Amino acid sequence: MKLEKYVDKNVKRRKIVLISLGVVVLISVSFLLYKTFASFTESAEFPIMNGKVDYFGNSDVYFVFYKGDKELEEMPQKDNPEKLEFDYASCDNGASIIWDKEEWAPLVKGLNSVKTKCSLYFKEYDPDIAVNYITELAKIDPTNLAYDGKEILGELGTEDNNLRYIGVNSNNYIDIGDRDINGNPILWRIIGVMNNITNLDNGGQQESLVKIIRSVSIGSYSWDSSAEGINNGYGVNEWSEADLMKLLNPPIYNTIPSIGNSLYWFHTNGNCYNGLNEINTPCDFTSSGISEEAKEKIAKVRWNTGTIGEKYDLNNITSKKIYEGERSIYSGKELCKNTEGNWCNDTVPRTTTWDGYIGLMYPSDYGYAVGGDIRTTCLGKGINEYSNYNCSKNDWLTTNNNSWTITPTPDNYTLCFNGSSASFYNFPCGLANEVWPVAYLKSSIKIKKSKWRSR
Repeated sequence: MKLEKYVDKNVKRRKIVLISLGVVVLISVSFLLYKTFASFTESAEFPIMNGKVDYFGNSDVYFVFYKGDKELEEMPQKDNPEKLEFDYASCDNGASIIWDKEEWAPLVKGLNSVKTKCSLYFKEYDPDIAVNYITELAKIDPTNLAYDGKEILGELGTEDNNLRYIGVNSNNYIDIGDRDINGNPILWRIIGVMNNITNLDNGGQQESLVKIIRSVSIGSYSWDSSAEGINNGYGVNEWSEADLMKLLNPPIYNTIPSIGNSLYWFHTNGNCYNGLNEINTPCDFTSSGISEEAKEKIAKVRWNTGTIGEKYDLNNITSKKIYEGERSIYSGKELCKNTEGNWCNDTVPRTTTWDGYIGLMYPSDYGYAVGGDIRTTCLGKGINEYSNYNCSKNDWLTTNNNSWTITPTPDNYTLCFNGSSASFYNFPCGLANEVWPVAYLKSSIKIKKSKWRSR
């Protein structure tokens, strides 16, 4: 009887000890799990993308890939069996994508510390799309088509690696629907395939687009004119407000000014500026304005309207330097900050980009259009030295008369191509020079058997 009581008490003691140890262990494990979970949740994130849990890992950007509306498990390889090609991309948090076609990789621009999702869209390759057509043509016609990138030209090449028609005999004429009074085609010419163009028709995506220039001038007009009390009547070298921009493009104001506004765009007649101090004369674009058919093919894009810097000498500045200047932060009033009298006394803000349809050629378009065996030699010279090395004789963009460009100079002038000397000069905006409209074709435009049509 005593032994049974002893055993019973001993068993009870062991149970109490075991229960106590269990409680201690449970508390310790719970505390450890809590600290681990708390620590983990402080350092890790579980972003949910497209209804799935996924990780950014060590990167600040997360990619999702699509073919049309269908999500893909991974990014298509460069030589994929479906022949998918990059179409466009969209990112949140203000970021954007530049697609490197050669490296077959996206470059994210504007990425901040916020985790960012980028959606990359791919489409089936269509050889009739204008960009693809010209790109394939370049593989068999290196005489008339060449890239302007660093891989070929080294330090003389651009970052964008555009594909351009070069030489003096380029057969780059196209018909986009313009007709003269007799119904004959008014042809344009292909400058090339320009990369990393901001296409505002496609949500501001960076795309490769075909750039074209009208094959004949529409006449001689002022780039911009002004009253005598403003810049001595010489005009203002801000393209977004220029009289010539208003002549070529759709109206940007609710009230249409009586002089020049959108006459070329609406292929109608009126008066146009063609001299200092707001001198204007009758002009008629009923048979030379852009047609409705052609307008359907033209994209609204972001143009670069920067200049080449505070100090410049066109005899020493290469096409590469001018190309960089066109895309720079320098505006057309860098040297006019301290004004005297009526010169540079305008109050128009200067910008370095413009969103619109029809512009003018860049000086660098002329510079990089040089071809032949001396192309590299010419690109190493100042753009105004081209005539001294026969470069202008190997350049199809050479014109016989004075022709406006879209590029301002930092002292309230604009660069104009002088046909007689095959070089560029600072011209007062109010003077009348020839106008050769330039535009970008929509990315959906196809070419087939030399006939252009929409998708």
